[in-house]
Amino acid sequence: MSGKKNLNNYPVKKIIGKKIILRVLERGDLKRSLAWLKDSSVNMFLSQNFCDYTEEQELKWFKFIQSSRNDIVFAIKDINTNLHIGNCALHKINWGKGDCELGIVIGEKGYWNKGYGSDTIMNVTKFAMFELDLKSIKLNVYKYNRRAIKVYKKCGFKLIQTQKKNHLYNGKYWDTLIMELKKT
Repeated sequence: MSGKKNLNNYPVKKIIGKKIILRVLERGDLKRSLAWLKDSSVNMFLSQNFCDYTEEQELKWFKFIQSSRNDIVFAIKDINTNLHIGNCALHKINWGKGDCELGIVIGEKGYWNKGYGSDTIMNVTKFAMFELDLKSIKLNVYKYNRRAIKVYKKCGFKLIQTQKKNHLYNGKYWDTLIMELKKT
């Protein structure tokens, strides 16, 4: 794929899974998303501490994402109720190398451990590899996030690197695992 390609070449439609519908994140989703970022039981699994994040910061981030040629963020909706339950994203898309980083949060805790994350990951990675023609998707996950690690492995991600004790949480340093899914 040429380095000149970007998301503007791919009009993103809804992605429909068994349990979820993915659609591009909209401004109306920000209030709900910000509440999840500020929830310490959700935030502990995220890439940084967003507990003090403001509406202004969230809006600035949203405007950046809207104009980005290398990031796409989806709202995750329950296919049956249409409730917005989380977000997932393909970040830092490198069109020349054909890779990106995956991020996901199921913010509605009532949807944890019920297969919504797995369905989301299976569908967003399928979109990335077969619609966007990416060849590799990486992610970072903290070693204490056993639930997510199990889901990532189920979805085909393999451990490629461990960053030893580089994440401080709750007074203890934890390993960060770097996992990758490669197109076969």
